[in-house]
Amino acid sequence: MTSPDVALPYRTALPRVTLRQLRLATGLVLFTFAATHFLNHAVGLLSIEMMEEVRLWRIALTRSLPGTIILLASFLVHFVLGIVVFIRRRSLRIRPHEWVQLGFGLLIPLLLLRHVTGMRGAHIYAGVDDNYTYALWVMWPAEAWRQAALMLLVWVHGLIGLHHWLEFKFWYRRLRWLWVALATLIPALGFAGFASAGRAIRYVSDFEPPMSQEQFNFLHGLLDYEFYLYLGLLALIVASRIGLGLLDRYRHTITITYTGGQRVSARRGLSVLEMSRLNNIPHASVCGGRARCSTCRIRVIEGPANEPPPDANELKVLKRVGAPANVRLACQFRPETDLVITTLLPAATADAVDGLVDKYFWGVEQEVTVMFCDLRGFTKLSQQRLSYDVVFLLNQYLGRMSEVIVDTGGYVDKFMGDGIMAIFGMDKTAKAGAREALAAARAMGGVLDALNQSLHEELRGALEMGIGLHSGAAILGRIGAAGKSATARGVTALGDTVNTASRLEAAAKELNVQAIISRVVLDKAETEPGDLETRSLEIRGRAGTLEVVMVKRATQLPALESHKP
Repeated sequence: MTSPDVALPYRTALPRVTLRQLRLATGLVLFTFAATHFLNHAVGLLSIEMMEEVRLWRIALTRSLPGTIILLASFLVHFVLGIVVFIRRRSLRIRPHEWVQLGFGLLIPLLLLRHVTGMRGAHIYAGVDDNYTYALWVMWPAEAWRQAALMLLVWVHGLIGLHHWLEFKFWYRRLRWLWVALATLIPALGFAGFASAGRAIRYVSDFEPPMSQEQFNFLHGLLDYEFYLYLGLLALIVASRIGLGLLDRYRHTITITYTGGQRVSARRGLSVLEMSRLNNIPHASVCGGRARCSTCRIRVIEGPANEPPPDANELKVLKRVGAPANVRLACQFRPETDLVITTLLPAATADAVDGLVDKYFWGVEQEVTVMFCDLRGFTKLSQQRLSYDVVFLLNQYLGRMSEVIVDTGGYVDKFMGDGIMAIFGMDKTAKAGAREALAAARAMGGVLDALNQSLHEELRGALEMGIGLHSGAAILGRIGAAGKSATARGVTALGDTVNTASRLEAAAKELNVQAIISRVVLDKAETEPGDLETRSLEIRGRAGTLEVVMVKRATQLPALESHKP
């Protein structure tokens, strides 16, 4: 039975909070609490008094009734959902950083219970004012290593979760240097402030135990009880995971046949991605199986593709890529019957190139300005000269023009004979890209005039060029490369924006102007055409007309100040 290649029946139900969204929301609450806690510690580099002043502002929120409820509920929900995900996971073949996140998440309560009991527990049970003076006397230096370990576990666990959530967002990738700096500085300054204050507290005040010996013994015994209770809970969690794994061995198996010839039998309940990993079949999955990318998608050739049907997370991704009904995400699809499938993206390239590092490997869509520039009449000129002279002239022209493009902030996509395609705004805002493209066009006009003057003895007529500029969304990616050669392949742009810029360059030749620039570019650059002619132009292959600016000489374009992204 072959699955029909028809559109997916996307539902338009009211938005619901999924378990994944709930886990993310509670994780963000806890990470925010941890970050502000570390920053409060960092103030210890200035003084203990300032630490305490900042703490009072912080606990006014976190120790209020709503704040306490939100924090406690967030911790319990996040912890329970994490355990559920771990127990339900049928395959433990996960990436190293996922093991780190899982292991750190299980270890955090072991140290956190001791910290909370010694501070908040002492405050509730014995009425201790658990301010920084008390905390520093109690924890420095004997408990300093536990404090450092707890900070490390919480911070790394949270950072991995944040990265998984944000890794495909353009602004996150673009400012990666900033996030790396913050991720390093916040815990480093936090522990440095705690250590500095811990050493200083020994010289500024005497410490009298705020609890009786009986109260201290009770809390100390409670710490031991919590420690062994949590160890027992961990043992139960691990035993449950092992027990479910043993039960899976006796469950009904299904057969998955890959079009490449591989044939595997696996337990019902596994996702297709888990089946691939368990049987050492390479399968692309940039997001690690979280339904945040579409790289693991498969096409079902034989068998039901909608049993079970896709959930809300999978539907969202499939709708974004316009997938037909027989295409599913391997990380989410848990088939109940035998299937014949084919993977849609090569896994070999996923192994060779880290898609999390090279954002262009899988392609990104963003607002850019595209330029096409072509040397007019060069074919006729080249027929009248020796081949060496042709190469010399072409190198002079292309070399100077590409220098201008790069100097103004652009990226030379490719050379096409005597033409150039360039992209502006790849790592900047749309406004900055548009302004740089206009600056490049203006400078290229001046360079052409200089070339004509310096080569007038070599030329029988002046060189002429045509420029087309258009701004809009484009897909940027490495096309036509695989394996280790992928990172060496240049980035190119695809889409309607590219086609329109090419059409404008061709129209510049027909209308005998040096440049035609879409009004969209000027709007993005936040500038006006001034005295330049504007008109509506019909673009081949594009519905309706496009407002453009006709530029007789590119040097007529206004000189724009550079815009910082």
